[in-house]
Parts: sequence; C-alpha cells; structure tokens
Amino acid sequence: MATVFQKCKTDEKNKNYPCEKTRCGHPWTVRYREPGGRSGRQRERSFPTKREADDHGVEMESAKREGTYLDPKRGAVPLRTYAEAWLERQHLAPNTESTYERGFRLHVFPFMGERLLTSIRPEDIERLGAHMTAGGLSAHSVQAYTIPLKAVFTAAVNNGDVGRHPFVAAKLPLLPSRSVDEMLLPSAQQVQDIADEFRREWALSVWLMAGLGLRKGEMLGLRVGDFLDDRVRLRRQVIRVKGIKGAVLGPLKHRRKGDWRDIPLATHLSDAVGEHVARYGTGPDGALFQTMTGTLVANSNYSYAFRKVVNTLGYEWSPHDLRHWFASTALSNGLPLLDVSRWLGHKSITETADTYGHLTPDATGRAVMVMDVALNQHRADVVLTGEA
Repeated sequence: MATVFQKCKTDEKNKNYPCEKTRCGHPWTVRYREPGGRSGRQRERSFPTKREADDHGVEMESAKREGTYLDPKRGAVPLRTYAEAWLERQHLAPNTESTYERGFRLHVFPFMGERLLTSIRPEDIERLGAHMTAGGLSAHSVQAYTIPLKAVFTAAVNNGDVGRHPFVAAKLPLLPSRSVDEMLLPSAQQVQDIADEFRREWALSVWLMAGLGLRKGEMLGLRVGDFLDDRVRLRRQVIRVKGIKGAVLGPLKHRRKGDWRDIPLATHLSDAVGEHVARYGTGPDGALFQTMTGTLVANSNYSYAFRKVVNTLGYEWSPHDLRHWFASTALSNGLPLLDVSRWLGHKSITETADTYGHLTPDATGRAVMVMDVALNQHRADVVLTGEA
C-alpha cells in the first residue's frame, strides 16, 4: 500500500528536519511500489498538501489492481522527440511520408513540439486546430496535418507511454460535406473544350481522367502496356518524393507496391490511345506522356498546364473535377455504386457513398413494383382485409 508522510519529520537528511510544527506547510510525499510486489520498483512523489498525496496514492494503488498502471516517466519526453522516433519506424508511401513530415515541421512542432507527451490534453489539440485555422488552413488541411499526431498518440497509448488519448474528447474544425455538386462539374462539351485547348501531345490526358476516373498522378503514370482489350489495368502513379527532383513512380493510393485495379475502357477511348501513340510516340518505358526532354511529367508541371488552359477558357475546374465527372456520369446512368467505388480505387465504399451517393437514380418506383409483386405472391392482402 502507498504510504504518505512528510520528510521534514522523518528524514534526517531533509533540510527542514526536525520539524516540530503540526501544520508546517512543508511538502507531503507519497511512496508506493510499481506492480510486481516486493520486486516492483519503489516510486515516490511530493505534493503541496496531504490530500493531494493521499489521492495520488489511491490512484496508483487502484491502477495496479485494475492492471492499468503506467510508468509516469515513460511519457515524460518532448512530443517532438517521441514523434520523430515514431516517424522513423513507419513504412509509409512517399506521398504520405511527405505530408506527415510537413505537418509536423510546419504546424505541430512549432506549436507544441517541446511539450511533454504526458502533458498534452484534449484542449491542447483544440488549440492547435484553432491555431492552424487562424493561419489560413482549411478544415481538410487541419485534418490532414493532425492525422500523424493522432497516430503518434495511438501508438503511445498502445505502448503504455500515456494513459489517455487526447484526441478522444477533442473537437477539431468540422469538415464540409463531401458530396460533389454535379451542377458545378463540366459538361461533356466543356471537357472537350479543355482537351481542344490543351497542348496536342497532352490533350488525351483530359479524356483519360474523364473517361476512366483517374487521379492526376495515375494518368501520368500510364503506359501503353496497361491498356487491354476492354479495360485498363492501373499499376502505378506519379508521385513527389522529398529530396528527389522531378517525377517518381510509386504504388497506387491505398495500395501496396505491386497492387493494381482494373477500369472499363470505352472503345472510343481505346481508339484515341492508339492514335495518340501513333502520332506522338511514348516516353520512358512506354509512358503515354512525356516532357519535351523525354522524361516523365511531374504532377506540378501538369497542374500548371491544366490551370493555364482552364483560365484561358474562363473556367475554375481542376484535374480532379474530371474524376468527379466520371463518377457522376457512371452513377447517374445506373452503374452499381460498388463497381464505381472499385474503379475509382477508394479505400472503402463509404467514401464513394459519402461523395457520390446522392447521384444514384431514385429507386422508389422500382421498389414499389418489386414489393407489390413479392407481397402479392404471399397474399399479404388477405391478412390486411380478411376477418380476424
């Protein structure tokens, strides 16, 4: 059991010993053993009042009985030190690693990097979110840059370095609705306008994103060999890696190296690919698109070219809006949500439903017909109109 005492009255080495006052105002010390009985390490901590020392002693003994005891010194390290060690242990995709590193370096560490891990509370997380918002970051950016911090505390809780997760009760800026407003997407004619205005050797890229629902990096990573008879087998994407200049190929988003996904290939799009290759050739390892010097096209270079085109046309769309065009066109024409989710490469069908679920055709009329037939077969009307 924990014992509570004043060193000024029991320890001859204490500078206040011997203290004969009943209420002397000197600190109270609680002494207890860690789990393990007599072999457990002895710990002690001082408090200004006897009541605080008693409460801590009760808390420690209770934690030992319930199996929730944590060494108070394990989490007594700066957040920066703990997070940097955590990041070194992770196996992350280059894009993800770059985002995590940027979030820590620019936002988390300057705000609370020197705070001890065990001292961070939910209100500190909320203050961090407010600080990032005040600095001009959107709710999406706040979420993206706090994801690694949340993962750090999850690891700390699992490792027994902290007793509670500060994100559990913290409220960060609310994210706007993920639903895509189909009224703000380009029409098929406007997609054509963008393609017509693009530099000729890259014009096909516009229809590949619109006709296959590709992310920008996925489109830039396409090779001739990825095009099969009636589908495209997507295997890679162009990414940006810190410390490496230019475009680099990496695994697909939410996928491991070597994973792939198939996407239906429209006949007209397949013909367009053949014409593109015949006219402009291919880049490194059969890449569909290349720079003037014969290298892979970087995401940043393509974004600049796309933005220049839409600005010339007086539009405000991004390459990602062409991916939205694919999804909205597929779903509004009755293609199954699960299939569209798989073609888009979403992490789960929930993401697809949250973003595009409102675009699926209303099945109310079909449901009435289906249930009418089913209920009639089982003579539900007899139950409803017959005598009891």
